[in-house]
Amino acid sequence: MSDALIVIDVQNDFCPGGALAVSDGDQIITGINQLMADAGTVVLTQDWHPAGHASFASSHAGKSPYDLVEMPYGPQVLWPDHCVQGSKGAQFHPNLKTDPAALILRKGMTPRNRQLLGIFFENDHQTPDRASRLAQNPWYHPSHTRRSRHRFLRAIFGPRRPKTGL
Repeated sequence: MSDALIVIDVQNDFCPGGALAVSDGDQIITGINQLMADAGTVVLTQDWHPAGHASFASSHAGKSPYDLVEMPYGPQVLWPDHCVQGSKGAQFHPNLKTDPAALILRKGMTPRNRQLLGIFFENDHQTPDRASRLAQNPWYHPSHTRRSRHRFLRAIFGPRRPKTGL
C-alpha cells in the first residue's frame, strides 16, 4: 500500500488523566497500532508546546482555561497548559507503537501560537506550516485517527463550550 496513516496527537495529555483528556481516548490505540501494519508510511504528530505558550490560559493574567481572547489572527480559546515540551503529558501514550513511524512531526512550537488544531496551516488559515509539505508527496492520501473536529471539541469541552463558532 502506498498510502500514509497520519496518527494525530496520541499523547498522555489527550488521554484519560491528562490536562485535555478525551474520554476513553486511549481505547482506540489498539486499533491505531493495527492500522499501522497496513500503512505504507506512518506519520505521528505531536503537540510540543514551549512553557508559556500563548494559547495557555496561564499566559494571560486573569484568564481561565476555555476563555476566549482576541489574538492578531483572530479569536483564540485559551487552553490549560498541555503537551509542554519534555513533560510526561507531551509524551506519546505508552501503548502507542512509535517504531513504525517514518516521521514524527512536532507542532505548536511557536510561543506566540498561530497553530491550534490543524497540522497544515496556522491559525491565520493562510500561513502553511511544516506539515503542509506532506500534501505535496505522491503518497499523500490521508487516513487519520482523530475524530471529526466537532466530536473532538465536544469531547474536550463537554458542557463547557467556548464562546466561539469552533
